[in-house]
Amino acid sequence: MSNRTRRKGTHAARASGREFGNAALDYERGRPDWPAEALDAVPVHAGAEVLDLAAGTGKLTRLLATRYERVVAIEPDDAMRALIEGVETHAGTAEAIPLPESSVDAVFVGEAFHWFDGDRVVAEIVRVLRPSGHLVLLWNGGWGFDPLIPDDAMGMLGEIYERAGRPGGPSYHSGEWRTALERSPFEPLREAHFPREISLEPDQAVSLWLSVSSVASLDEAERATVRTKLARAVTDRRLLSLTTDLYWTRLPT
Repeated sequence: MSNRTRRKGTHAARASGREFGNAALDYERGRPDWPAEALDAVPVHAGAEVLDLAAGTGKLTRLLATRYERVVAIEPDDAMRALIEGVETHAGTAEAIPLPESSVDAVFVGEAFHWFDGDRVVAEIVRVLRPSGHLVLLWNGGWGFDPLIPDDAMGMLGEIYERAGRPGGPSYHSGEWRTALERSPFEPLREAHFPREISLEPDQAVSLWLSVSSVASLDEAERATVRTKLARAVTDRRLLSLTTDLYWTRLPT
């Protein structure tokens, strides 16, 4: 396993929200925030009412709340949803969005669309969007570390990935998530990409790895062991390089 990796997991676990709930605090501490310039590229007006779908701990929600008139966050996992503050929140899944028809101007999805049941979710998103409504998808990919994570720590993580059956779960990089959109009413996808670098303290780097689905889904005792081993291996600040990938589309006028 290299120092560049992809987050993968089982569709069923993420669809119910169980995969990441055990690592809610690590997800909040370690996962990168979203760059404002990505949202600058999306033509959603400031007075819009928007939905953050599968909002996690609210990392994208907080940025949306600085830009739009009303933000609603929907997240199935109680532990992750508890960390979202300052906006209207609901328990719910992407396949059964707890909002009425034509209730929002845009739907945003960060790091999650590839986990969904594509056709069911697209139908639900179309249902809750108003005419000409936007769908905005974001991912942070291509993690690279400088200095590299020590080989013994990467070997441990690699063993966890293999034991969990990775590869084999849904992957953003496969592009399979596009299929449901291609046969939907949405216009063709537009895209933009934003390379960037983030400085991580040692505890943030450890939390980043603990938030990966394969590790997040371990039982508490094993996760504690992994945390201890990672903390011993990662003792210095690291530069994380990544690319924020942005895709957006809209319903026809």
